[in-house]
Amino acid sequence: MLPFLRLLFSALLAAAIMFSVVNLSESDDYLTQRINILNSDNTLFAGGKLNLSDKELVVNELILKEKKAELTEAHQNVSNFLPSRHFFQARPDIEKSNVFSIIKKLPKGASLHTHLTAAVSADFMIENITYKENIYGCFINGIFKLRFLGNADDDKTCDWKELKKYREEDPNFDQWLKKQMSLEVDNPLDVYPSIDVIWQRFKKIFSTAYDMVCYKPVFKEYIYQLLKELYEDNVMYTELRGTFMPLYDLNGTVYDTKEFFNVFIETVEEFKQDHPRFLGARYIHSIYRGVTPEVLKSGLDELITLKKLYPQFIAGFDFVGYEEEGRPIVEFHKVLLEASEELKFFFHAGETNWYGSTDLNLIDAVLLNSSRIGHAFALSRHPILMHLVKAKDIAIELCPISNQVLMLNEDPRTHPAISLLAKDFPVVISNDDPSAWGASGLSYDWYVAFLAMTPVDVGIEVLKKFAMDSIRYSAMNDDEKDTALEKWSLDWQIFLEDMLK
Repeated sequence: MLPFLRLLFSALLAAAIMFSVVNLSESDDYLTQRINILNSDNTLFAGGKLNLSDKELVVNELILKEKKAELTEAHQNVSNFLPSRHFFQARPDIEKSNVFSIIKKLPKGASLHTHLTAAVSADFMIENITYKENIYGCFINGIFKLRFLGNADDDKTCDWKELKKYREEDPNFDQWLKKQMSLEVDNPLDVYPSIDVIWQRFKKIFSTAYDMVCYKPVFKEYIYQLLKELYEDNVMYTELRGTFMPLYDLNGTVYDTKEFFNVFIETVEEFKQDHPRFLGARYIHSIYRGVTPEVLKSGLDELITLKKLYPQFIAGFDFVGYEEEGRPIVEFHKVLLEASEELKFFFHAGETNWYGSTDLNLIDAVLLNSSRIGHAFALSRHPILMHLVKAKDIAIELCPISNQVLMLNEDPRTHPAISLLAKDFPVVISNDDPSAWGASGLSYDWYVAFLAMTPVDVGIEVLKKFAMDSIRYSAMNDDEKDTALEKWSLDWQIFLEDMLK
């Protein structure tokens, strides 16, 4: 039997076993059979197989009390259910939620799907970076761009103007600037009537701050703040997706890619020294999915060379960009198969509502042994692929707020990933591009997933599994994972004690 067919057979067998766990006996009465079905469902759900300690059971009652209180209020008036409201409008109320306050305290392990240039809050960037000396702004091709310049006359690409002059002319400049750096609006459904409209706007916000962040001193400050925002949300490790950024100085020096990595790694190490509980970061390189196979091969060859120089820091490769507009992964399969001998893959795939076209990228993600799959929104439509993902132990990176804001799924109660959680697929909760929607850290996404995508009686066990799986399915090596799980376990005990107090 061919290896692939053998894997498929074992996956189907596992599925058959999974659905035979319910114990129904004709001698049992109706209500007993009903309870057996419900108990079997909860056992299959993510975290259902974990054995909880006495302390965890007590804390679980506290968590479920708050969860049920919010759900009861929502059942009485569904407009009170915060995860179903658009995040831009619900966020202030989410921050007042007792469930959210618990999740903020909870040690969440790792953040595994965050895009580098949308990971620091816009408020921080405006207040701490755009008030520095030598920063200028200008419109280029309809996009407002920010850049540091020693002498604005030396850059003829635009008629640059100092930001302090913009502020002198417009007292509301900072509010306007924030809108250039994020998607936040008061009336999102009016401003973004379709997924294509919001993606066109989404792509532009990355351009506004890009050159500003490439300024070498600011890049260090940016990376440090990125790690700080995760750390303050009880995240101990992260993997960041990005492209090679050409760092520069005011004197006109533009540094090579090695300097980008050197500064990046140095900043991570500085943060670890300042925050000993933080374990570190890795980088996943991204290339736009609309390139030609020839351009992809050149980019992968460069990445492989750099990975040999930074083997502990570069985790692997992913595509980036609006999946509907890019080339299907199958067009790159020969190039990717060759590169797979040197690189691990972490593909975005199936981030679509279409059936039978863009979603087929999921097949290639599985065949190319992607270590994790970003979003996999369309996976539940493909039963064979679902079984293969489970058999190959590929984790799904779930970003519920991103899926809502970018208009894949309006209400997380109907999110297709619920069926994956119900079958105990490995799922890691991720934040994607938090600064684009005014979030930071992981707690907002954890809150939405916990309240809207898990059964009413499921509590601490699924939260514990989310955290542990974020470590288990990271790009850390086995020894690093063991160390991380040990440190996380200590933080977990502190969290339990804090809850009991």
